[in-house]
Amino acid sequence: MFKAILFDVYGTLLDVHSIQIVLEKYFPGKGIEASKLLRDKQIEYTRLYALRPSGIPYENFMSLTRSAVEYTIMTFGKNNQNIPVADIMTSYQKLNTFPEAVQVLDYIKSKNYKMAVLSNGDSEMLKGVLGNSGLHDKFDTSLSAGSVKSFKIDSEVYKLASNFFACKPEECLLVSANYWDIIGAGWNGIKTFWVNRMGLPKDPLGYEPNFEGKSLKELQQFLQSN
Repeated sequence: MFKAILFDVYGTLLDVHSIQIVLEKYFPGKGIEASKLLRDKQIEYTRLYALRPSGIPYENFMSLTRSAVEYTIMTFGKNNQNIPVADIMTSYQKLNTFPEAVQVLDYIKSKNYKMAVLSNGDSEMLKGVLGNSGLHDKFDTSLSAGSVKSFKIDSEVYKLASNFFACKPEECLLVSANYWDIIGAGWNGIKTFWVNRMGLPKDPLGYEPNFEGKSLKELQQFLQSN
């Protein structure tokens, strides 16, 4: 049915808000808020750099994540600006894997689908976080937005998949929990599966995912029935 299945990493395979445990240590009672702010700023910065004019140098995902961490410290650590950025960055390389991820990826691999991660993460960051989570050997390749010095939802990022697998965009399926990523992929002709863990409404922007489920387990069920 599909020549390749593509997976977003942050928020889809890995729980970006598992960092709140570390943030709670530095910002007592504010760990959840700090985690949300860090993620919001991380995404905001990638969007800014995806739209940067010529002459503005590229900054990779690790650099922008560090900037998001620094902003979070400035916001929640007003009385303690000596909070170690490096400690939080190290923890970001050890995000928790969603509990069903390994089983579902193993199932998909057993059915001989070609699989890749398609992520904003730069190559070194992906190598670290996928290695730490035990997911690195589940994929045929890791496709990083850094290879085109941009970020989702730049069309050049989504072209990485069809170029690598030598197929048409519509022969790929992107699995993502980020609706903006789902829209970006869909706008570029890729079929989409939205992992809607929070039961959120769809953004009213004229695009709807091809398929939807509450977890990666429902992705497996979808593939079993098609």
